Amino acid sequence: MKTSLRTALVPLTCLVLLASACATGETTTESSSSASDDTSLSTVAALFADGALTEEAVIVDCTLENGSETTCYQFEVDSLSTTVNTEGPFCPATTTDTGGIWVWDGDEPGLYALDEDFWALMEAQGFEFANEDGDITIVDPAGGQPDSSGTENSCLEATADGDYHLQVLIPTSPEMLDEVTDLSTISQVGLALDGVTIFGDAPSVLDTGGLPALDACGGHIDPSGYYHWHFGAESIQSNLDAAGAGVTCDIEQDNEAVIAFAYDGYLIYGPEENGTVPTNLDECGGHVSDTEEFGEVYHYHYSTESPNLPECRVGASAVGNLTSPDGESVNLPNGSGGGDGGPPAGDAPAPGN
Repeated sequence: MKTSLRTALVPLTCLVLLASACATGETTTESSSSASDDTSLSTVAALFADGALTEEAVIVDCTLENGSETTCYQFEVDSLSTTVNTEGPFCPATTTDTGGIWVWDGDEPGLYALDEDFWALMEAQGFEFANEDGDITIVDPAGGQPDSSGTENSCLEATADGDYHLQVLIPTSPEMLDEVTDLSTISQVGLALDGVTIFGDAPSVLDTGGLPALDACGGHIDPSGYYHWHFGAESIQSNLDAAGAGVTCDIEQDNEAVIAFAYDGYLIYGPEENGTVPTNLDECGGHVSDTEEFGEVYHYHYSTESPNLPECRVGASAVGNLTSPDGESVNLPNGSGGGDGGPPAGDAPAPGN
């Protein structure tokens, strides 16, 4: 049974205070709050993988989407994180090669490896990604020319650009919204502790005709050149194995680890807790329970579905929560659906084709 979203949510600043105070919702006095900021900052920054942050984390003034004037952690990361493999494979060159993965949402939906069986499935459903020689049409969604031609559909693979940085704002004290925010296509989900940003579903082939291929860990390059996740990579192998996809993510898997910050300031953990999938999660995949790191706090869990991300968030994100200090032409999604699909190389076939 899902718990109510009206349950008391514990502010992130409680993470470094006495567990008993956090569990009862007690707040710190004004005299102790300033002293706790430095401790909170260092504790939170220590969650990140070595090398994930390119500048020392700081606390800055910020405004939340609900109008609240508050403070946020400011994290800076590389456009291409050095803590993970950002080189694919994404699109296979031919139908007989194996590339990355894709969550297909048409007939026979599911998580698939981009292999010969998948392209046969696409052809049977009226999608044409390969020419008569079996060469996949691969297009850079930022406007590059296709590697082959003559097909109605294309596999999208953007060119990487590691010459700039991204800045992320995460509220130090999460604030609950009156209504949850859906995390749909290309919506902002959070920042993984490996320094990679996380977004909701990649655009559907059914909508654009192009397939923005993911690597085996669920990430790919945005048309602006930065690498980002569309999956929780640290537990994706469970999804791949359950789907019989036959590919392996090279990131160490841990279904119970703390994985990321959601943009509202709450942490995201793997899909399991104490060896099982929790049964008391709310509609956003969160609940208040005991954590090894921070005691009794509200947090999200990745799911066992594909993609395995929370489907909504309960708290307010910061205005300007994802920017670039040195990437003037970078297109960063704002949650409304832009910035990841790029121009399609072909249209989806008409129904029945």
